[in-house]
Amino acid sequence: MTIVKQAIHENDYVELTQAVDKVEGTGQWPAGTIGAVVSEHDQHKLIEISDDRGVMLDLISQTEAQLELVAKHS
Repeated sequence: MTIVKQAIHENDYVELTQAVDKVEGTGQWPAGTIGAVVSEHDQHKLIEISDDRGVMLDLISQTEAQLELVAKHS
């Protein structure tokens, strides 16, 4: 049986599979951080990290290979 990984697109929710340096502020976003894809260019995705009220905390760029799909909304 072949398992096919779904492609990640704009509006999908994703989880980081490894720690990523913050663009805004210092430190890192730990693996497991969830964000929303707001833009994509080939395999690179721009991910918005927000707080529990929906306020944007950071925008990071990651390749699709470094992300795990959480919820599909595209």
